[in-house]
Amino acid sequence: MRLLVDCHCFDEKTTEGINTYIKGIYTEAPKLAPNIDFYFAARDVENIRNIFGKGKNIHYIQLSDCNKFYRLLLEFPQIIKKYNIDWAHYQYTAPLWKNCKTIVTLHDILFKDFPQYFPWRYRLIKGLTFKKSATDTDILCTVSNYSKDRIAYHFNIPSDKIVVTPNAVSEEFKHIDEENAKKFVKDKGINNYILYVSRREPRKNQTEVLKAWKRLIVKNGFSHDLVFIGRPTIPSKDFNDVYNNLTITEKEHVHIIDNAPFYELKMWYKATSLFIYPALAEGFGIPPIEAAMAGVPVVCNNATAMGDFTFFGDNLVDITDQENLDSAIINALNSPFNPEVRDLISSRYNWQNSAQTLLTALISYQSV
Repeated sequence: MRLLVDCHCFDEKTTEGINTYIKGIYTEAPKLAPNIDFYFAARDVENIRNIFGKGKNIHYIQLSDCNKFYRLLLEFPQIIKKYNIDWAHYQYTAPLWKNCKTIVTLHDILFKDFPQYFPWRYRLIKGLTFKKSATDTDILCTVSNYSKDRIAYHFNIPSDKIVVTPNAVSEEFKHIDEENAKKFVKDKGINNYILYVSRREPRKNQTEVLKAWKRLIVKNGFSHDLVFIGRPTIPSKDFNDVYNNLTITEKEHVHIIDNAPFYELKMWYKATSLFIYPALAEGFGIPPIEAAMAGVPVVCNNATAMGDFTFFGDNLVDITDQENLDSAIINALNSPFNPEVRDLISSRYNWQNSAQTLLTALISYQSV
């Protein structure tokens, strides 16, 4: 069997959940299924070779430097024909016509339940393309039970036809050197700080973190800086308004970083006093479990897919309740990290299990 994996997302400068998902699944899958030949396709072949490595059943295909329409309409169908591909795995959107069996991972359809956070053009185009890809594919995957339920509801697909291959987190987050991390952050001129990692847009709710931080300064003489890491995607007027109303001194303690290489991101995770994740809606939500694996306290919203993160205990909160949120922040800062949280995450969310689930679905389909 020959399986093609669309890896064009690795050609982008930013790291998103899609990259993490593909890297996690397909770092494990070739080891679990030596009888399957895996073909990884991207423009920067050297980059993905460094990610997925070498092996008798691992192959690389270089994509042309063209736009997504050319890639989906012409290039992938040509590659499938040239290499006699049996299966192709796409994220969100597959080619309009198929010349092999397909796997599509639809990470979420949040724009259906939360249209206020997405531009109308996005909702229109993605509503059409995501539904066609989801209904036409041979195997449909998603990353959480929440996303599974919403896809089944909105696209009228039986839920038992949707395979949940959860996101996970690398074990390397357990082994970040704390001394190096503290030195890295100190060299940036920062000591104690609260961290939020996510791209910047209204749904991610950086505004609530900024408001809580400001409230705690007023109520408790708060001494922690605030660090946001993530590229801007959709402007947030509310965030800009709150930030612009800070004093000059307060602004000196708010640090906004558009992007951080993976090594630096791990340093930021390990050295923080608290990681907070107040996103209003998620199909999964990887950053809070990365932070927990790094061994730092986490306060997380309990909405949508994040409601599954019960291992956060009292730190899984309704962030719309300001008093509850402020109390959770103070309590988390004053409580030691519970290592059992890491053990629960490792057992529930690991890439080997997700890769095996995908391969089991593939084998089951083949045997029908």
